[in-house]
Amino acid sequence: MATIFRNAHLLDPMQGLEGRGDVLVENGKIVGVLQDDSAIGKIVPILVPQWDTQIIDLAGAFLSPGWMDIHTHVFNTIGDFCLSADDVGIRSGVTTIADAGTSSILTFDAFYQTAIATAKTRVFSFMNPSLLYIATSDLIAHQLEIVANPRNQDIDRAAAVVEAHRDVIVGFHVRPVRQRGETTSPMLETAKKLAELFSLPLLVHLGRFPQEEVVPSAELLPQLKAGDIVTHCFQPDDTLFDSDYKLLPVAKDAIDRGVLLDVSYSNADCSTETAKAAIAQGILPNILSTNLNGSNVKIADSLATVMTRFVNLGLSLSEVIERVTYQPAAALGKSSQLGGFKPGQLADFTVFEWEDKPTTLKDGSSTMTVPQLLKVKGVCRSGEYLHIERSPFESEPLS
Repeated sequence: MATIFRNAHLLDPMQGLEGRGDVLVENGKIVGVLQDDSAIGKIVPILVPQWDTQIIDLAGAFLSPGWMDIHTHVFNTIGDFCLSADDVGIRSGVTTIADAGTSSILTFDAFYQTAIATAKTRVFSFMNPSLLYIATSDLIAHQLEIVANPRNQDIDRAAAVVEAHRDVIVGFHVRPVRQRGETTSPMLETAKKLAELFSLPLLVHLGRFPQEEVVPSAELLPQLKAGDIVTHCFQPDDTLFDSDYKLLPVAKDAIDRGVLLDVSYSNADCSTETAKAAIAQGILPNILSTNLNGSNVKIADSLATVMTRFVNLGLSLSEVIERVTYQPAAALGKSSQLGGFKPGQLADFTVFEWEDKPTTLKDGSSTMTVPQLLKVKGVCRSGEYLHIERSPFESEPLS
C-alpha cells in the first residue's frame, strides 16, 4: 500500500526544499514529492497510484526528514546509566540513533540482541574499542581504572566484532584517558588503528574523568582526521576555546581539515555561554545531539528541546534541521539512504510544530527562557507512521 503525507510544510535542507507539499511513500521508500509552484526546490510530480492509498493529512505541520541523534546511551540491559532505545528514538520523534560507546568488544553481542534487534528505532553504534566497558551512573569503569589500562585493548578481537557487525557499527567512541605519567591513551591508539582499517570515524569525548588523566585538547586534536567528530564541543572545562571564548589555534586547524563538531547536550557537558560565544564568531556545530542517559533527562529532555535551544541561540530552523538530518547522515556515511526527501531514500520523517509554551530551560550553569518549544507530533520510520501525543521525557514549564 502507498501512503501520501499531505498538506505539510516540507523542510529538507539537503535539497534546499522548503514549502507546502505532499510526499508519496511506497514499500518503505520515498517515491516522489509534489510542491506548490511557489515553493522552493520542486522535485518530481506525484502520480497518485491506482491501488489502495492511505492519506495522512498533516494540516500545515512541519515535515522534515527523520531526525537523527548520534550521541545517546541505550544499552539499558547492563548497568544503570542507559535508557530505552525507543524512548530516546521513535517515541521522541527520532527515527535513527547511535549509541555512544556503552558497548565494547565483550558486550557487543548482548547490546545487539537486547537493544538493536528489539528496537523499532534504527540503532547504530559508535563501539567502545576496549575489551570491557560498562556504563554506570557512578562511572565504575573509570573508578576501577580499567578504561586507561592497556591490557583492556585487543585490536584483533575488536576487528572481528566490527567485521561481524558492519551494518550497525558506524565508528568508535573514544574517552581519551591515560594512566597518570603515561604519554598515550590506549583506547585512543586502538580506535585510531581500527578507524583506519575500516574507514570509520572516531567520536571523541571532550571532558574530564576525575579518576584518570585526560589527553588535553592540544595533544588530542592534531591526532584527528577529516570526518572524525569532537563530541561535547561546547564543554565548559576541557574546551576548544580559551578563557575569552576565542577558538584555540589547534581547534581551528582541526575544523579547517574537516573534523566535525557535535553538541551532545548534557548537564555539565554543554555551556550555553560557550555556545553563544562560538555562534557569535560563526563557529557552528555540525551536529546536534542529546547525550541522553539516565542522569540527564531533566536537562537534555529530548532532541526537540536541544533543537529549541539552538534556534534561540541564533540558528535558523532550517540550520537546526540540517544538523539533525543531513549532517549526521553524512557523518555516519548514510546520506544515500537517510537525511532527505530524495526519491529512493528510506521513508523516514519527523512531524513537528511550534508550540506556544514559555519555558525555562536549564543547563549545568545557566538558564534560558524560550517563548516556544518544538513539539513532535508524529514519526515515520521506513514508511510506518506513528502519531505522538507526548514524548517520554517531555518536561513541564518551570514555575
